[in-house]
Amino acid sequence: MAVTNQEKYVNQGEKIAQQGDDAWKTGAYDTAKNRYGEAVDFFHAQGDVWGEAQVLVRWGELALSLEDFDLAHKLFSSAIELVENEPDAETVLADACIKTAKVYIAQYELDKALAYVKKAENVLDRGGSPILLGDAYDQEAYIYLLNGEDDKALSAYKKAADVFAKDRIGLKEASVLRAMARLAMKEKDYDKAHDWLENCRALYRENGDILGEASALSAIGSLRFIIGDIENARKALMKSVYLYGKVEHHFAEAEALLYLARVEASDAQQGDFARAKTHYKKSIELYDFLQNNVMKNAVLDEYNSFLKRENIA
Repeated sequence: MAVTNQEKYVNQGEKIAQQGDDAWKTGAYDTAKNRYGEAVDFFHAQGDVWGEAQVLVRWGELALSLEDFDLAHKLFSSAIELVENEPDAETVLADACIKTAKVYIAQYELDKALAYVKKAENVLDRGGSPILLGDAYDQEAYIYLLNGEDDKALSAYKKAADVFAKDRIGLKEASVLRAMARLAMKEKDYDKAHDWLENCRALYRENGDILGEASALSAIGSLRFIIGDIENARKALMKSVYLYGKVEHHFAEAEALLYLARVEASDAQQGDFARAKTHYKKSIELYDFLQNNVMKNAVLDEYNSFLKRENIA
């Protein structure tokens, strides 16, 4: 909120808005809306356009999460109108523009969404949060992906990665690198994909994100398998399985075990059929534990097909 000498009223307005945040977290949506409305009225009465705009954006995010797109758009538009001509309001303005783009994305109005993202980027070029600039490029890339323009998406992702790398925002950079790797794999540019995934993994590891590192390792293993590098595919997937197990993310662990089973079952010389059986069984057991019968039966069918194909008892 705006920094003023009247600290008491600023704190009171933020206190009301925080009550809205707390209510949202507990699913008390009507209470959250009421608190946000009270906070907006409070800041409006004090002439604090920054405080008012920030609460409008938070209220709009709640509306967007509830798929009340008309209300979300109205709230974001009100925030934009409040700060569009205010000095040093780039971050608040850009945030409202990015959130407006998300409303249009949800309604699949991609041209309008892109226009608001571009507006946010132009605003942030003048100043404001570098994190938000990276988010804007990330959102731009997503719009291009939805529109089937992979080249433009990759270009926007690279801009996002550069911003996050410059400001040492490791987890966001890792997420973008993962998205870039997916596009490279789609184009069969496996060298680039591998480099980006390795950088992605390193960033997750540096930031202590075990799930992120496990996910990157799973992707590396899948990539190595695609190019026939069984040994390194095995190593990456085994590390992935271990990390998923460590944090008890059983669904992802079951999926990684399935990939590992496929690696071992793919080649009689480089693979290991005994290990394949073990990995298939463990994957089936985990899906059974999770009561995911669809995946359990799918893996069971694949396992039985493997046994019949290789005449394994």
